[in-house]
Amino acid sequence: MYKKSLLSYTTTAAIILFNIQFNAHAKTLEVSQEKKEITNETYEIIHAKDGGQIIGDHLTVLGNKDTSQISNKNVFAVTAEGNNSAIKLNNTTIQGTDSVISLGIEAKEDAILQMTGGTIRVSNTGVYFSNSQNDKNNLKDVVITSSENSTPLINGIKANKSIVALKNVTVTQAAAGIFANDHSTITVSGGSFNGREVGVNAQTGSTIILNNAEITSSNNNGLLADGSGSEIKMTGGSVTANQTALYAINGGQIDTTDVALTTDGKGSGAVALGSGSIIKLHGRTTIDNTVNGLGAVGGGKITSEELTVIGGKAINSDPDRTRSGVWTADAGSEIHLTGKTTIENVDEGLYADGGSKIVSGNLTITGGEFEKITVAVGAYEPNSSIELKGKTILQNFDVGLAAANNSTIKIINGGIDTVANKIAAKKVVLSALANGHIDLANASVTAEVVGLQLISLSKADPDNLQKNQSNKINLTNADVHVENGAGILVGAVVEKNIENHTAPSIGTVNLKNSKIHADVLLDDGILWNKILGKDANWWDGKEVKEISNGTFTLNADHSTLEGRAKIAQERNVLFDLKNKTTWIVQTSTKEIGDDGKQLNIAQRSRSDVSVLNLNNSSIVFDALVDDHYHTLHIGSGKPDTQAVYNASGDAKIYFNTAWSDGDAIADQKTDKLLIHGNVSGSTTIYITSDLGDKNSVVNASNPSNTGGLSLIQVSGEAKEDSFKLAKGYTTIGGEPYKYTLTAYGPTSSHGNADIGQNLFDEKNKNFWDFRLHKAFLDTGSGSGIVSAPVPQMASYLVMPNTLFTTGLTDMAKQNAFLADMRTSVLGREKNKQTGFFLYTYGSTGTLSSERGPFKYGYGADIRYAALQAGVTLAAIEEQNVTTRFGLVGTYGQISFTPKDMQDAGKSSLDKWSLTAYGSIQHDNGFYINTLLSYGIIKGDITNAVIGKTAKLKNAKMLSISTTVGKQFATGMEGLTFEPQAQLAYQHLMFDTISDADNLTIDMNNPHQWLIRVGGRLTKTVVTAENGHSISLYGKVNAVKTFGDDEAIHINKNYQRDPLGSFIEGELGISAQLSPNISLHGDVSAQQKLQKTGITGASFSGGIHYQF
Repeated sequence: MYKKSLLSYTTTAAIILFNIQFNAHAKTLEVSQEKKEITNETYEIIHAKDGGQIIGDHLTVLGNKDTSQISNKNVFAVTAEGNNSAIKLNNTTIQGTDSVISLGIEAKEDAILQMTGGTIRVSNTGVYFSNSQNDKNNLKDVVITSSENSTPLINGIKANKSIVALKNVTVTQAAAGIFANDHSTITVSGGSFNGREVGVNAQTGSTIILNNAEITSSNNNGLLADGSGSEIKMTGGSVTANQTALYAINGGQIDTTDVALTTDGKGSGAVALGSGSIIKLHGRTTIDNTVNGLGAVGGGKITSEELTVIGGKAINSDPDRTRSGVWTADAGSEIHLTGKTTIENVDEGLYADGGSKIVSGNLTITGGEFEKITVAVGAYEPNSSIELKGKTILQNFDVGLAAANNSTIKIINGGIDTVANKIAAKKVVLSALANGHIDLANASVTAEVVGLQLISLSKADPDNLQKNQSNKINLTNADVHVENGAGILVGAVVEKNIENHTAPSIGTVNLKNSKIHADVLLDDGILWNKILGKDANWWDGKEVKEISNGTFTLNADHSTLEGRAKIAQERNVLFDLKNKTTWIVQTSTKEIGDDGKQLNIAQRSRSDVSVLNLNNSSIVFDALVDDHYHTLHIGSGKPDTQAVYNASGDAKIYFNTAWSDGDAIADQKTDKLLIHGNVSGSTTIYITSDLGDKNSVVNASNPSNTGGLSLIQVSGEAKEDSFKLAKGYTTIGGEPYKYTLTAYGPTSSHGNADIGQNLFDEKNKNFWDFRLHKAFLDTGSGSGIVSAPVPQMASYLVMPNTLFTTGLTDMAKQNAFLADMRTSVLGREKNKQTGFFLYTYGSTGTLSSERGPFKYGYGADIRYAALQAGVTLAAIEEQNVTTRFGLVGTYGQISFTPKDMQDAGKSSLDKWSLTAYGSIQHDNGFYINTLLSYGIIKGDITNAVIGKTAKLKNAKMLSISTTVGKQFATGMEGLTFEPQAQLAYQHLMFDTISDADNLTIDMNNPHQWLIRVGGRLTKTVVTAENGHSISLYGKVNAVKTFGDDEAIHINKNYQRDPLGSFIEGELGISAQLSPNISLHGDVSAQQKLQKTGITGASFSGGIHYQF
C-alpha cells in the first residue's frame, strides 16, 4: 500500500495524417519538385511535397472547412511531406477566421520544417513532426496557443519518430506543451511551455533536452518521462506543476541541472514510479511550495546533489495529507541525497516504507506547524531503511527519528570525537516500535518529553509475541538531554482481543561513549497514550490495550546516565553498565502523576531495576532534593530470583549520608540500596557525608547490628566483602576519624542482622545488612572508647617536629663548617681570602610521644639526607679581628613514618634552602657566628592504604641562629677548649592542606626557640715537613626547645608534642691536605631527656677549598 496516491496521466491518441483532401475551389499553395518563395500572402492551406520547397515570409494561413475542428479529417493547415520537401516560414500566422483550425503544421516522412517567428492558434495540435528524422527541423521564436480561450489544444508540439530543435518557443493553453513519442529527439533552448496535463512529455524511447526553459502544468505534471529509454534532460530554467513537477514512470528517466521546481502547494516536486524509473537532480535544485518534495515508488530511484525543499501551507483541513520532504515506497525504491539537502516547513522530513531506502549526505530539516504528529525521519514496514551519512540537523518536529515494523534508521557520520548531528524534538527524539532499529552516532539531541521511546506492538498469535518484536536503539558518542521528561520510555501494547499474553521483548538500548541527562532516566508507559488518551486508536485505528509485562535491556559502555528509574511491577528491566559507565541516580523534580499533580518526594526519589550488572562502573546517588535521600531497589524479590546484582572489576557506589546513629531505621539520613535477591562480586562503597547529629557522633558506641547507619540490605545471598569501603574506611564531615562498613548476615563473622532493621516488605531474618559504623581504637577492657583517626593524621601531627629536627641538623653542619675555618692553621693567611666547600650528610632519628596514640600522640622514624655547598664571599682582616661572609645552599630529602599508627605510610619531602652566614673572630679566640636561612619544602603525605593523601606545596621554613664562643689554650700543645652557646629560632609556614579523605588541615604555622649550651675540645697536630695539619675534636651540648607545643586544626584542634630537651655529642676530624684544600668528617648523636623528644644520630663529610 503506498503512502501517497498519484494521479494517473493520459494523453490523446496519436493523430495519423492520411488521405489529405484539398478543396479545389479554396485558395491553397501546393508546391512539388520546385522551390517557391512567397511574401505577404494569405492562404487557406500550404502544402509541400515530392521534393517541393516553400519559403514564406509574413504569410497568413486561414484554413478552410477541411481544417476546421468541426469537420477536420486530419488535415493540417501547413504540411511538408516526403524526402527533400521543405517548408521554411518567417513571421507567419496560422489562425482560422471563419472557423477554428484544428491542426497547425505537420512535417512528415523526412520533410524539413523550419519556422522563425510567428503564431500558431489551433485547437488540436500546433506542430506535428511525424517520421521526420532530419536534424534541420527547428522552430524559433514561435508562439503556439489555443484558438479557443477556454479549451486547450491537445499538443503544442508533437514529435513521432522525429528530430526537432526549438529555440525560444512559447506554448500556452495546451494539454501537452511538448510530446515526444517513438524514439524522437527534441532539443529545446529557452522558451516556455504550458501544458494543462503535462508540460513536457517523452515516451517510448524519446529524448527531450531542455536548456533554460520554463515549464508549467496547471493540472498535472511538469516533465513526464514515460517508458524505458524515454529521457528528459533539463539544464537551468524552472518547472511549475499542480501535481508533479518531474515525473518518471515505467522506466523513464529525467536528468536536471540547476532547475527550480514549484508545485503550488498541492503536488510533488519529483516522483520516480516503477522499476528503472530514474530522476537525477544535478547542481542546485529547489522545490518550493510543495506537499511532497521527492518520491520514489515501485522501484523508482532518485539522486540529488544540492537540494532545497520548502513545503507549502499546512493542509489541516485534510489531516491524512501530510507535507513530506522526501519519501519512498516499495522494495527497490531508493533516494540518494548526495550533497547538501535542506528541507523546511514539512510535516515529515524523510519517509520510507515498503522496504524502500533513503540515503542522505549533509541534511537539515526544519518542521512546520501541523495539527497532527510531525516526524523528522521515519522508516516503516519491513526492510525499509534510512541512512544519514552527513552532518544532520533535525528541528521543530514532534518526533526526531521513528523506526517501526522491522525498519532501520542510521545516522553514522563523523569520527568518535565529533558531535556534528543535532536533533531537537518537541515530544520524542527517537522512537522504535515493533522491531524498529535506530543507530545514532555523534549527535547532540534534546527533547521536551521523551528522549528514547521503545514500544512492543503485538497483534499476532499470543504464543508468538516475542517473535520479531525486539526494538533496538544504538547510541554512540551521543548526548541526550530531556530536562523535563524521561530519557527512556518503554511500553508494550496488544490488541484488545488478545488474552493471557506472554511477556514480549520490548527492546534494547545500547550506549557507547554517550550521555543521557533527564529528569527521569527510565519511565514506563506509552507516550501517545499520554498525549492522545488511552482510548485513542493511534495504531492504524486498531483497538489496543497497554500491558505491564515485557523485558527491556539497557547496555551502557563508557557512558553517563542521569535520572531515576521507574518500571512496571511485572516488567523485567536489566541494566548492564560497563567500562567506566556512571549512573547518577537523581530525584525527579518535574514528574507528574496521572492526576496531573507532582508525585510525592518518596516516589520521585525511588529507583527500581530488575537486574543490575556493574562492571568497572559506578552508581552515584546525586545531591539531595528537599533533604530527601534516594532509595534504589534491585530485583523483584521473587523466590526463584537468581543473582540480581552482579559486580565485577572496579564496581563503585557513592552514597550520601548524614550521621544519624540512634534514629529509627526508616528515619536514618542516608541513601539506601535494597537488593531483592542474590549478590555476586564485590563493590567498593564511597561516602559523601556531613556530621549530621553531632551529639550522635560524640556519643557513638561500639559497632553493633543496630548501631550506625544501614546503607545496603540484601534479601538473598551475599558475602562479607560483597560491599566494602574504598580504603577500608571513610570520613564524615571533615573530621579525621575512620568510619567502617560492617556486614551482618547469615554467614557473617560479625553475626546476624537484626530483624528489626529489615527494610524489605518480606521480613525474613536471613538477610544481610551492611552498616556504616564509627571506628574505635582498642583501648582494653574498662577503658573509655577512643575514635580511630585516619592513618595520615599522625603524619600531620609529627611533620613540624620532623622539619624542626632536620633544620637543626642543617644548622649544626653549617656551624661545623665555620668552626673548621677558625681552627685552620692556615686560615689567617691573607692570600686565602675566599673559598668554597661541599658537604654531604645524613641523619636518622626517632621522635617519641609521652601522650601515646590514645591521646593522639605519635612518634616517628626520620631519615634525612642532604647536600650542602657554600662559598666564602669575603674575608676582612682589621687589626685583631677577622670577619667572613658567605652563602650556603642546601638540598635535602626528608622521609618520616609515624609510629604507633595502623596503616601509617612513609611521607617524603624535598627541601631547598639558602643560608647567609657571617663570622667574626678576634685574635684572643672570641667569635660570633650568625646564620639566616630561608627554605621551601614540597612533597607528599601518604598512608599505607591509599598512598598519597595530600600534596605539600610551597611550605616555607625560616631559621635564625647566633652562636658565641671563645677558644682557650690548654697546657697541652695543640689542645684547645671552646665553650659555646647558641640561640636559634625556627618558623614554619604552611598553606592550608587538602587531604584525599576530604579533610582540611590548618598547620597553624608552628615555631620554636632553641638554646644550646656546651663545649668543644680540639686537638691539632701539625706536620713540620709540609705544613699539613690534622684536627680532632669532640663536643657535648645540652639543648632546650620551647614554644613548640601548639596544635594543628582538622575540624578542631589536635595538640602537637614539643621537641623537648636533649643532649648531643659529636666527634669529628678535619685535615688540611694543602694550603688550599681541607677535608672534614664527623658523627654525632642525640638523646632525649624525657619521654617526648628526639633521639638519633647523624654523620657528614665534606671538602673545603680556599683561594
